[in-house]
Amino acid sequence: QHLKTHLIEKIQNPINQGNKKVLIFTAFADTANYLFQELSGLSKDENIHLAKITGSDQSKTTLGTGYDFQKILTFFSPGSKDKDLLYPEENGEIDILIGTDCISEGQNLQDCDYLVNYDIHWNPVRIIQRFGRVDRIGSPNQSIQLVNYWPDISLDEYINLKERVENRMIITDITATGDDNVLSAQANDVSYRKEQLRRLQDEVIELEDL
Repeated sequence: QHLKTHLIEKIQNPINQGNKKVLIFTAFADTANYLFQELSGLSKDENIHLAKITGSDQSKTTLGTGYDFQKILTFFSPGSKDKDLLYPEENGEIDILIGTDCISEGQNLQDCDYLVNYDIHWNPVRIIQRFGRVDRIGSPNQSIQLVNYWPDISLDEYINLKERVENRMIITDITATGDDNVLSAQANDVSYRKEQLRRLQDEVIELEDL
């Protein structure tokens, strides 16, 4: 409900004139499907269109049927994706795109000026990659905003949970290979990531500094 309120505020009061576009990232396909279902009512209420892409199941949009992965991206970012050249006879645009990290690399979605991390990826590099879809040289937007939804548990609890799961996987691998050096390397890596995520949570920083 908080996300829906957040989106309505952005749509009705865009940070760049006339730009209603929002890109929502989640790490999980199930979450993307849930969000699409919960937010689809905005299509009628706010006169916009939504879509979701997960990479693991069929893409969907309130524009209708016949929209595959690339076509959805084109209708979400028509300027950067040359929609007028590719689909000159088709009207309509997608304003809210819900996606997993299948679109976090290699896509220019710079028509969008507002990115939401619905869940914080434990690797800060992934957060930078997500933001790089909209924060690009040549963007038509004067301002670009990044919004992070942090988990209800503390950052230490979140990172430690990830660490425990990964260490169990590593220990299983050590049993098979006899190599225990990976554990110390993993500890150093987790410590670094924890510090970068803490900076993202507590400070206003340039993502290039991470």
